[in-house]
Amino acid sequence: MNAAPVASRSADRRDRTSRGRRKCIGCDRIDAPESMARLVVSESGEVAFDLAGGAFGRGAHVHASPRCLESAPRGLAKSFKRAVAATPVELAAALVAAADRRTRGLLAAAARSKGVEVGAELAGGAFQSKKAHLLVVARDAQSAASVGSVMHAIATGGAVAWGTKAELGSLVQRAEVGVLGIVSQPIAAAVRSTVMMASSVADRGSSREQRPCADKRATAEDR
Repeated sequence: MNAAPVASRSADRRDRTSRGRRKCIGCDRIDAPESMARLVVSESGEVAFDLAGGAFGRGAHVHASPRCLESAPRGLAKSFKRAVAATPVELAAALVAAADRRTRGLLAAAARSKGVEVGAELAGGAFQSKKAHLLVVARDAQSAASVGSVMHAIATGGAVAWGTKAELGSLVQRAEVGVLGIVSQPIAAAVRSTVMMASSVADRGSSREQRPCADKRATAEDR
């Protein structure tokens, strides 16, 4: 049996596996770029997160975890071969802020394209019928989580907590909205990953505010 073709096929598989993957500047682990956050560094050494992936110039990638962000300044300095003006705390805050902007933009795009179901009842029903791929529950909409279909989405990982009722409402030209259902699968996936990325590095003391919580008193605005 000729071993050369076998070795060649193995090399090809390794090449396909590594193609397009990136190294985390925090832990040095090779991973898919979509599982990390991209950073860009300005000429002055300032760091910014490019979560949409549209910024020009040389970038680096880091896992959205406190441990990787702790080592990221050293990794950035090594990668770019110059001093970088960022601390782990500043990087974490910048990542959370960038994720918030990215999430707002994605939700606005979904609203403009009429790809949202508004309110706990409609959004929850759309999720159960598989029309909506994700529910976004305002952090201050505790009562909305008592709606059965919304509770089901939360329990099965089909919901994320983001913003306030006023913020969600502003996206659909209403005063307040407790729940939005995202119909577009690509937008739903992007919102989920972006919100989870921010949650993974946010202050653990505020983790309770990141999750929708149940309140049996539902209001008309929430629903």
